[in-house]
Amino acid sequence: MENVSLSLAELNNHIRDILEANFPEQIWLIAEISELNVNSKGHCYIDFIERDELTKKIIARQRATIWAFQYRLISGHFESIARQPLAPGMKVLVSVQVKYHVLYGLSLNVTDIDPAYTLGEQARHREAVIKQLEEEGVLEMNKGLDLVKVPQRLAVISSETAAGYGDFINHMEQNPYGYHFHIELFQSYMQGENTASSIIDALSQIYDMEHEFDAVLLIRGGGAKAELSVFDDYDLSFMISQSPLPVLTGIGHERDESVADMVAWQAFKTPTAVADFLIERIANFDYALDEITRKMHILVRNTMDKASSRLEKQEYQISGMTKYILQKETSGLNEVSGQLSYALKRFLYMKDRQLDQLADEVKNKSYWFINTQKLKSDELFKSLKLSKTKFLTACQHKLEILEAKAQSNDPSRLLKSGYGYITKQGKRVSSVSELNVSDNIRIAFKDGQAEASVTDIKSHKED
Repeated sequence: MENVSLSLAELNNHIRDILEANFPEQIWLIAEISELNVNSKGHCYIDFIERDELTKKIIARQRATIWAFQYRLISGHFESIARQPLAPGMKVLVSVQVKYHVLYGLSLNVTDIDPAYTLGEQARHREAVIKQLEEEGVLEMNKGLDLVKVPQRLAVISSETAAGYGDFINHMEQNPYGYHFHIELFQSYMQGENTASSIIDALSQIYDMEHEFDAVLLIRGGGAKAELSVFDDYDLSFMISQSPLPVLTGIGHERDESVADMVAWQAFKTPTAVADFLIERIANFDYALDEITRKMHILVRNTMDKASSRLEKQEYQISGMTKYILQKETSGLNEVSGQLSYALKRFLYMKDRQLDQLADEVKNKSYWFINTQKLKSDELFKSLKLSKTKFLTACQHKLEILEAKAQSNDPSRLLKSGYGYITKQGKRVSSVSELNVSDNIRIAFKDGQAEASVTDIKSHKED
């Protein structure tokens, strides 16, 4: 087979002819807008893409153009129906003409866009996300958390340059009650392709610090509906549902509620509405405390008044009862006293009679006893008198005997008989054993005394 050579122009012309022959009229194309730019002349240049349903990877890409005169009509019609402008991320149904230019290659000229499809596709996607969250049982999970009565430690997810964030901060700082809030900003994109992933990263950071905060606030200012469609993202909504802290949203929707709003603890239209809610929540708690204090004062006062009235009533009742009891007891005591007085008088009378009888008995017995003892005394006296006479006679006889003995033993009688009375140093000497040679002795005679010195001693035993 002979090789056929074509020039580049010939190849491009051939491709153009084939495409024009196969696509002679306009066709309807389903695609996602990846990029959209309008130049100074009003021409709109779009990049269409198609993603894999499972992996979400881009599997096809094609450039398209909407010329200025058509773009004004198409965009105006689309926005009036869809209530949002054409924007990246939208899935659209577009009418296109397939064109192939030998110099610029293949292009698509957009001649119409069906807004109903976009609305339906967004609604379908939103319903699919909601259904999946319901099936997983997480749609109402965050709503089951308890928000503290005084939420003052707030983790805010927003962009520092977002107008809504600035309004929120001013509203919180200038609250009429002078409440103080600790607010920490976690920076995130609020529009564009990276919005969902950026917010998810911020939520992950907050979850790691959950004990430092009372609530999470997801806020931004108003924006186009297309820019807010990111808050229908499944991954973002699931992440919000798993928050250990209540999540409050103030995304800026004017009419529609996003899926992120649905899974949040509570959704508000604007960031300032979130601020008002937090301020009023603390104010309500403050008011409730004041009301409780007021009611406590009233309750204490009423209780004291009732107690005082009850005490006065009880005091009156006790006083009356006491008087009645005293009167009753006094009457009883008087009666008992009369009975005791009578009993005592009778007792004393009986005892008096007993004493009289006892006195008579004692008197009689004493008289008998005294007479008896007198008789005994007389007999005893007589006996003693007789015994005394006998005793004295015996004593006299003994004395006479002793006197005779004493007279017989009187030394003077012995001395008169020729005996001597010998003493040594004033002591009587009765034996030679009491003397020593050269001892001085005194000898008493009937008619005088003599001093002597012992010159020799002889004992009868020596003889």
